[in-house]
Amino acid sequence: MRARAFLAVLMCEVGCAFPRMSAAQDRWQVTLHSGAIVWDLRMVRLAGDTLVFRQTDGTARRLPVMQVDELRLVQKAEKRQNAPDGQGTGNGLMGGTDLIWQLTLLDRAERLRVLRQILADHPPPTRSPP
Repeated sequence: MRARAFLAVLMCEVGCAFPRMSAAQDRWQVTLHSGAIVWDLRMVRLAGDTLVFRQTDGTARRLPVMQVDELRLVQKAEKRQNAPDGQGTGNGLMGGTDLIWQLTLLDRAERLRVLRQILADHPPPTRSPP
């Protein structure tokens, strides 16, 4: 009886943990002024005039905000059978549902304002103690 109760509690906790983990795994793609694209990043913070990311291998990446032309929040690709626009598969595979911020024409102050708002709307996950 105790084993069943333990398994039920364990399954509930594991099932409840997965939605929180996936929601905290925002993936970003950055297009730089040079045309280079850096992808599969996790946003960490804004440090002065520098945007700090962490790559999937754990390496910290620092990008000057004046070198960032575009930020893209990559949405998980999913196929929708009855998408309103009739492009369920195409949108998922081509990034049609990604959130994009074009910064090219913004000056320094505007870029910082937009980046602060992005961080407020999409906060990086907080690390819980081990």
